[in-house]
Formats: sequence, C-alpha cells, structure tokens
Amino acid sequence: MKHLTLPALMASIPFSFPHEASMAPFLNEIVTDFGLSTGVAGQLGTATYLGGVTAALALAPLIGQMTIRRVLVTALFVVAGTSILSGVLENFAALLLTRLITGAAAGIVLAATLAAIARAWSDPKTRVVRTGLVIGAMSAGPGIFAPGLRMLGEFVDWQTGLIVYGLVTAIVGLFVAFGLPSFPGSASEISYKNRLAEAGRVLGMPVLRTVLGMRFISQITFGLVFSFLAAFFVELHPGKDGWLIPMFFVGPFGFMLSAFIGGPLLAKFGVMTLTALAIMATGATVFVFVWFAPSPYFSAVLFFQYGLLMGLAQTGMTALIYQHSGDRLGAAVFVNSAMGPAGSMVGAVLGGAAILAVPGYDGYKGFVTVVVLGMVIVALRLIMTTGRNPESASVSVGSRREGT
Repeated sequence: MKHLTLPALMASIPFSFPHEASMAPFLNEIVTDFGLSTGVAGQLGTATYLGGVTAALALAPLIGQMTIRRVLVTALFVVAGTSILSGVLENFAALLLTRLITGAAAGIVLAATLAAIARAWSDPKTRVVRTGLVIGAMSAGPGIFAPGLRMLGEFVDWQTGLIVYGLVTAIVGLFVAFGLPSFPGSASEISYKNRLAEAGRVLGMPVLRTVLGMRFISQITFGLVFSFLAAFFVELHPGKDGWLIPMFFVGPFGFMLSAFIGGPLLAKFGVMTLTALAIMATGATVFVFVWFAPSPYFSAVLFFQYGLLMGLAQTGMTALIYQHSGDRLGAAVFVNSAMGPAGSMVGAVLGGAAILAVPGYDGYKGFVTVVVLGMVIVALRLIMTTGRNPESASVSVGSRREGT
C-alpha cells in the first residue's frame, strides 16, 4: 500500500475545507431559504471553523500517539455523515450545530494528513515536493466541489448538493481505509497538559512564531474572501450570478497549480524568501480585488492570481514549519492545524460583523484593507528577522536550549 500513500493523502485533504466546498457556494440561496441577512448566514462558516479549532485543541497534541489511518478514516466518515445531515435539516440553529461537528472532523482531517506527510517522507527535499502536491490537492475542495455543486444547483436545490458531497466523502474514506499505510503512533508518557505547554513553546521559536503569525493572518483573509464570495461578487457585479461557477473554480485552480509547481521552485530558490514575497503579493492582490472591479473578467483574473500566490505561500509556510520545528514537529503541526480554522473563523466573524455594521460592503472592504496591511507587515518581519541569508537561519530546539 506504500505506493498509494500520496494518492490517499491527496484524496483526503480536500475534505478539510467542507464549508468552502459545499456551503459557501450557496450563501445567497441559504439567505433566501432561511430569511437571514448575509452577515448572519455567513456564520455557518464561523461554526465550521470553530469546530476545527476545537478539534485541534482537543486532539492534535495527541495525534503523534495515534494510528493515522484510523484517525483519518474516522474523521472522513464524520464529515460525510454530517454533510448528509446538513442537507436535510430545516432549522438554522440545528444546522449551525451540525456544521460545528463537520468543522471538528475537518480539522482532524487536516491535522492527520499533515502528520502523515512528516511520517511518510523524511528526506527534506522529497518532503517539500510531496508537501506541494498534497497542499495543491487541498484546493480540490473549493476548486472542484464548489463550482461542481454550484452547477448541480442549477438543476436541484442546495440541500441535494450537500448530500452528494457527503456521499463522495464516504467513498474517499473507503479508499483511504484500504490505500493508506497505518502509520502507527508511538507511545508517550508526556501528559496532555505538557503537550499543550510544548505547543506554547513553539510560539516562542524565532522563525516559527513569525511563520505561524503569517499563517494566521493569511487564513483571516481566506475566511473573509471565501465565506462571503458569493454575496460580495453579486454586489460587485449585479446580475452576473452565472459567474459564480467560474469564480469558485479559478481561485482554487490557481492555488492547485501553484502548489504543484511551487514545491520544486521553493526547494530550488529558497523557501523563506519566496514565501514572504508570495504573502505580500497576495495581500496586494486581495486589496485590488475588493476595491477595483471594472468587469467580472478582471475580478476572475485577480481571484486566479490570489489562488496562485496563496498556493505558493501555503506550501512554503508548511515546509518552513517542518524545516524549523526541530524536535517539536508534533507540537508545531498542532499549532499550525489550529491556526488555519482559527484565522478563518476570525475572518468570517469580523467580516460578517463589518457587513452588518456598515451598509454596502464598505465596512467589509475596509476590514479587508486592514488585514492586507497586516499580511505585508508580517511578511516583512519574516525577512528582517532572518537577515540577509534567511535560508541559513537555524532554530535551537529542546526546552533547555531555548530558554522557554
């Protein structure tokens, strides 16, 4: 089964983004069916991301002791079951609770997949290339399912789309059950409390704290953009609803393309510098996307560029975490797994609040501008922190040597 490791991980990781893949494309229909405002309906994303954070805090510190295949398959089947349930619920509060559980399972999918990469490939150059492939496959969630289900929604209701999504997730779960090596964990006498403390020490490691900060703020942007894309695009281009299908495709397609080719580029030209530059360029692209919209074509090109740059940045950030975590790799993966849904949740919550507070999306665009500025500042800090030769920056590991 060793030869199926990469396909199994690439098939699993798209389901770490269930909201962007199956709910966000139907935001306008959900608003109509439940009689809600866009800001309130967008909190379905908040519930999903909160579930992801909860899962990371509860399970990720212990994942090093667990059998990866068992954890991953179980999480995939929970995503499948709750997605199907979401398609039959008629109460918004019950739907919020269900999406919370979906998000928790999706957070475990992400953590287990990243942990499996570290166990499967120990050679740094091989691992950064494989990381790029797996991170690229992540985009299949919003990049294939979102436009696919949106297209299906032209013929059936959005609830049917969720049921289809759940069935496909279950099929992938079966494939992973038979195609992925078990990757058993190693027993440890370290307590859960000490593991959380170890995760806290990760935030004190010179390079990692900046990389994780960059990860957090880039995920705020992601939550802002994807949670409200359907409604915001229609606001930018009234009467152009037909563009939602290609919009939900071009961004993730750019992400996938960049992640697939980004691994070799990062390995050849230097992970840190390219990652920081990609983050700064991503911020500039998002700024132009929300403030300048002369035509749907222009918006689509910018959204493709956003995905392209984020694919490179995401691959680079993951590689930097592997590269600079030393003997705290498990703790670093835990923190990284929490940063993703936590940042997306902050983006969804504050984006929804901005929409409710200021009519006409001006508050939303203003908040995006603040976040974009933060992306540029954090990326510059990464370059300045590591000096003129960032790739040679080393990190002392072990609690005695770090002074934490």
